[in-house]
Amino acid sequence: MNIVNRVVVILAILVVMIVIPLALIFPEQAYYGLQWATETVKVNLEWLDGLEPAMRIGVRILLAAAGLAVFVVGLLCLALEVIRIRRSTVRLRDGSGELVMSGVAGHLTYYVDLLPDVLRVRPAVQRAGNGVRATIDVETAPGVHVPSKSSEIRETARRVLEEELGLQVKGDIKVVIKPASPPKGGGSRRVTPAARPVQAAPAIATTPASPPVEAVETPQEEAPLPAQREELGKESETIEVKAPPDPKGLDATQNP
Repeated sequence: MNIVNRVVVILAILVVMIVIPLALIFPEQAYYGLQWATETVKVNLEWLDGLEPAMRIGVRILLAAAGLAVFVVGLLCLALEVIRIRRSTVRLRDGSGELVMSGVAGHLTYYVDLLPDVLRVRPAVQRAGNGVRATIDVETAPGVHVPSKSSEIRETARRVLEEELGLQVKGDIKVVIKPASPPKGGGSRRVTPAARPVQAAPAIATTPASPPVEAVETPQEEAPLPAQREELGKESETIEVKAPPDPKGLDATQNP
């Protein structure tokens, strides 16, 4: 409405600031202009009188409809300008202020839509005295447990209205749930084959475990001391090795 008011005011200002100064500065031209407009209206009236009665009635009906439309539009603009439409508000529970009803519905939509398995939310909040009454239409995913989901939505809506927004809830919050239809082919149940009994595996004969073999320690000879090594070396030096006799010498002794 503010835009319409501005447009009308601007047009009115332009007409006044242009037409009136021109008519005052050039009165002859203004007279000729008014005379031309009068002649135009006179010619149109003569044309209208020359029409047949049926055509004359049709033209007058069209002119009357155009004039009535202009009158209704002007009356509507005047009413909107004079009568201020008050937005629907609700008083807070502690009396500290008022809240716009459209904001209440937006808060309910936001918080309820955050719940799992909720696809679409359409709240309807109405003012009831100093409080509100709420009806929430919710579309949920298929396979949802409806009673528990309805309780969860009702508790969430009451918490938002009373704690978050500070409003007083009149009566119970009505929750209307519409579960979404399952996808095609989702209703058929898959038949699982019966579990076969598991046969016990045959026992395997086991041989008795042999006793562990004890490791036998073999005595090791002690290394000789340095003194014993010296005695053994002397004994090896004193041993004489006798060479076998030379056969040539024997022959020489036997045959002089």
